[in-house]
Amino acid sequence: MRKDLASAVAAIVGSLPGFTLPFVAALVLSPSASDLLLLAVSIAVTRSVIVSSAAELTTVAEYGRMLGRRVEPTAAALRAFRWRVLRFALLLTVVVTPVLAFAYSARSADRGEFVALVCAVAATPVLAALASILSGECVARGAPAVPIAVQAMRSLVPALLLLAWPGAPLWLLAVALPVGEAARGAVLLVSCRRARRAQAGDEPTDVLAPHGLLAQAASQGVTQLGPAVDRVYLSSSGAGYISSYEMSDRLFYAATQFFTMTFLYRRVAIWARLPTMEPDEARHLLRRDGRLLGVVVTVLTVAGMLGCLVALVSGLLPQDWTQGFWWAAVVMVSVPAHAFNVVGTRLLVVARKQHYMVGIAITTAVLNAVLDTGLYFWLGPIGIVVATVGVRWVMAGVYLVLLRKVVPQTIGQELAVPSGGAPSDSVPSDRAQPGEGRHRRA
Repeated sequence: MRKDLASAVAAIVGSLPGFTLPFVAALVLSPSASDLLLLAVSIAVTRSVIVSSAAELTTVAEYGRMLGRRVEPTAAALRAFRWRVLRFALLLTVVVTPVLAFAYSARSADRGEFVALVCAVAATPVLAALASILSGECVARGAPAVPIAVQAMRSLVPALLLLAWPGAPLWLLAVALPVGEAARGAVLLVSCRRARRAQAGDEPTDVLAPHGLLAQAASQGVTQLGPAVDRVYLSSSGAGYISSYEMSDRLFYAATQFFTMTFLYRRVAIWARLPTMEPDEARHLLRRDGRLLGVVVTVLTVAGMLGCLVALVSGLLPQDWTQGFWWAAVVMVSVPAHAFNVVGTRLLVVARKQHYMVGIAITTAVLNAVLDTGLYFWLGPIGIVVATVGVRWVMAGVYLVLLRKVVPQTIGQELAVPSGGAPSDSVPSDRAQPGEGRHRRA
């Protein structure tokens, strides 16, 4: 619990300020300029989410497996791993950026300025890929405080620039986004070097393969089609709706990121060792963590909804923030579903079952598009928010069914002994555990 409190302090102090960009933009800029800046930033953030999530989770899972066996990747293995992730980030940038830029600017009167802003933030996902590898290694080595504290640095830098210089040109505010990501990477590099010195494996290995990286990234990319469709509808609805959407999204993720970084980050590094755990130990761990995470997410949901409603009735909010807080109060209903989906993705990565995530992502994107279309024409822009809530709860049910099958197969799979009776190659023979012959590979 003390480690959870330390993570909570790091999340609040270091991460929440970075969620302020939409609020500062809506407060300082005109509605049209705010929408233009946030829409361009969202393209970089969308690509960064795809790369960062895949790179970080894969790094945590693979490092966790190695550290559970007390082995360490060689410098050559680490360089090869980084290069594969970097190549993917570059390819994603080249392919996805023009598509999103065209889709978002199709009905915009400021198309030229919008494209310039998109170019200004284009390098962000490449920098995010490198930073996320370092972040994942820190988490796997049991040092999550710094990665948590600098998680939102990329958007904190443009927010601070906008506060200090309200008349700053939009292109300069856009450039501040990759600058913030580069600063995050520099801080993580120092932290990662310290973590390596504090916890080094006993044996070197040339194997650090990004198992399932492409499948996981593909699923993230397809999943991001949902918010992309949301923004396409809202960008044609009039000035201010994109800003309201981004504000509600940041308030929602303030709650879910607090949950993820405070209570889930550290546990993923432990769950990564499920394949090397005895069944009784693993089941006890998962039940204990499940109870705690369930209580936490319930409290966060209630607190998030009440916080938004209290802010609305207080009369203290600027007029430009009102709609964003109303939408946030609605979307907070999906906090438990989103939290469970996040837990599900991490357990699938630990189990090296990322191929399931592609099908889940396609289902999510199709369902979101259908609900967006129907509810937008029925309820108007608020229908986009309602559709998001519905999609998250439906997919939580899908994850529940899937995890009941996958997780039991993952526990103890690297304690298996082949039929010939020799110890498995993945576990050094001098670390064989009692009773390991009872468990077969999934």
